[in-house]
Order: sequence, then C-alpha cells, then structure tokens
Amino acid sequence: MERSCYIINFYLGSRRKTISNYDEDRLCFLKKQIETLYQYTHSLDKIVFNFNIRDKDYKYVSDIFKLIPKFIQGVSVDVYFRDNQGMSYAAWVENFNKYKNEYDYFIFNEDDYFFVEDNWDQYLINKYNSYPDCGYLCPIMREPHHWNEYRKHAGHSVGIASTKNILKLKNGLPSLNSIDYSSVEEIQKKFSFCFIEAGLNVYDVRDDYRVAFGWTEDDYDIWRFFWWNKKDLIQPAFLMFNEHYNYFELVEGECIKEYKTTTVDEALKCYNDKKTYYGEHR
Repeated sequence: MERSCYIINFYLGSRRKTISNYDEDRLCFLKKQIETLYQYTHSLDKIVFNFNIRDKDYKYVSDIFKLIPKFIQGVSVDVYFRDNQGMSYAAWVENFNKYKNEYDYFIFNEDDYFFVEDNWDQYLINKYNSYPDCGYLCPIMREPHHWNEYRKHAGHSVGIASTKNILKLKNGLPSLNSIDYSSVEEIQKKFSFCFIEAGLNVYDVRDDYRVAFGWTEDDYDIWRFFWWNKKDLIQPAFLMFNEHYNYFELVEGECIKEYKTTTVDEALKCYNDKKTYYGEHR
C-alpha cells in the first residue's frame, strides 16, 4: 500500500504582505492548518509541521506544542524546528531526506495555503499518476519565458512528487541555506525544473480546479488562474481569513483554457534555445 507524507513549513517572522491579524497572532496560520486538517477528510500517513525558526521565535515554542495534537484524524504528527535558512525549499528537502525510506509520496505546503477539499491528498496522488511522465504536480505551472530563464517550473511551489521520481534527480531536490529572497527565488525555479532535466514533466490542476494565488509584489492581493473551473483545491490566507482583497485575473497565453502545455522535449528545447514557448494553440 502506497504511503504519503505531508510536510508544511511555518515561518513566524514579518512578511511582505499578509492578513491583518498575523502581527497580532503569529500562530494564526498554525491554528488554521490544524483546523482544516480536522475539517477536510484525508488519508495521509504522516503529517510534519516544520518551523523555520529564529532566536526571537523560541518564545512561541511552548504554545506551539500546546496547540499541535499528536494525531489528526488518526494520523501521527511530527514537529521539527530548524534554523531559518533556505525558506520552505530547504525545509522540504531536509524533511524529505528524513522520511524518504518510509513514504511513497511527499506533499509540500507552506503555512499560508490551505487545502479545502475532502480527499485532497488522494486527488493529488491520482492526478499525479494520471500522467505517465509527471515529476511534480502543483497548483500553477509556468512555461518557459525570459523572466524565468526559459525554465518551465512550478509557479505555485506547493505540490506533490513521488519518492521514486525524486530519487531519479541527478543532484536531488535543490535547496540553499540562505535567507536572501532573490537567492531562494532562484531555487523556486530550480526546485521543479530539475524534474524537466530528468525527463519528467511539471503539471498543474487546471483541468479540475481554479487557483487563487497570493501575490506580494504590487497592489494586487490575489492572482486568479483557471477561473473557468468552479471549485478550489487550495486557498491562500486572504481567502481563508475572509480578508478584503483585490485581484488580477490572467486571461492570456498559458493561462487560457485552450492552452496546450509543453511536453518535456518542448520545454527542454525552449531552455536550450533560450526561446519563449509560443505553441499555446496547437
């Protein structure tokens, strides 16, 4: 029987953009994650709460242990603390390496995104296996463009990968022990592009779900993707906490319903030729 491990990374420091009560309650995301894990059915085999922690955050540790149950829906919960280096990617890699001999699938999440469908974990596993060459399945994938140096990658880094396919990666999952955002932003692209380099593809949930993506770079709070669908698999904190927000909807290129996503060979050719992919209406 195939087994799954769910890893959520938490950060307790300041953020570029977040919900209004985060500064009043730095544990509000932890509380909401626990709430949703109780609310929506799943068949996980392990839940891992990882905290990227700074010295000033240790004051929260006793409250963290009071909040986190030992089991959620019968699933055992582990708690880890690590130095605040490498953001979520380094935390995911470290925890994968701890558990890789025990589980067949790893689902990676960040503290301010929440799965909101019953049996969401089984959907991810089934969708992942519906593609014969899937390396990484995420909410939103981005095609080769000049801004990502022509590397197809997970634009929404949350996702699922099988242990079998992660072990096919020549140098493993990439991470970087840094707190510099621009350096770690580069790891975001490498984290999923490495599957492309291994001959596996990156897919998203556009066939089944719309996606609201929390945006931190400008005046918009939410970017909407695949809004022809009516259901949400995952939601950002702005929606979960009923914050007032404004949004931007992408209605061109790879974000339209008619778009045909690149194959691995096409994605690699774009990277090697340093060309944006223009075959969206094949």
